[in-house]
Amino acid sequence: MERPSNGGILYHEVQEANLCAVHCVNTVLQGPFFSEFDLAAVASDLDGKERQVMLEGAAAGTFSAGDFFSEESHNVSLGGDFSIQVNAQD
Repeated sequence: MERPSNGGILYHEVQEANLCAVHCVNTVLQGPFFSEFDLAAVASDLDGKERQVMLEGAAAGTFSAGDFFSEESHNVSLGGDFSIQVNAQD
């Protein structure tokens, strides 16, 4: 992550890949506080919690987990887009 490129007035990161959430959070916080790996860890944690809820619901017969488990993650795409839930956890 880069340092301020505008004379130090405001922190701004140059957009890389599809990491809008990383750049947005760091711009709001005015520093390089989070990396894509930090947000990926949050996404992984949320995925685990969601899978647990889905398993409990399916076991109780409340609903069918269906296609939910066939997807890798509901909180981060392979391209680096993070869900709003990941941003809310930061």
